[in-house]
Amino acid sequence: MLTVLDRLTIYSVLCLVCFGALFVVPASGWSFLPLVGMAATIVGIWLEVFCWSEMSEEQEP
Repeated sequence: MLTVLDRLTIYSVLCLVCFGALFVVPASGWSFLPLVGMAATIVGIWLEVFCWSEMSEEQEP
């Protein structure tokens, strides 16, 4: 099972990949897919930090 730090690391790497994809693609081939990916990873990081960390603390004995 992945820890909170592992999941945050995965989200951060995905966000960096999406951010890099915005600038690697030439202007004629630009799409909204990297923006959607960045938005999804930012939402994932926000949920992990603010919502799921509180839930995991409540489950500990």
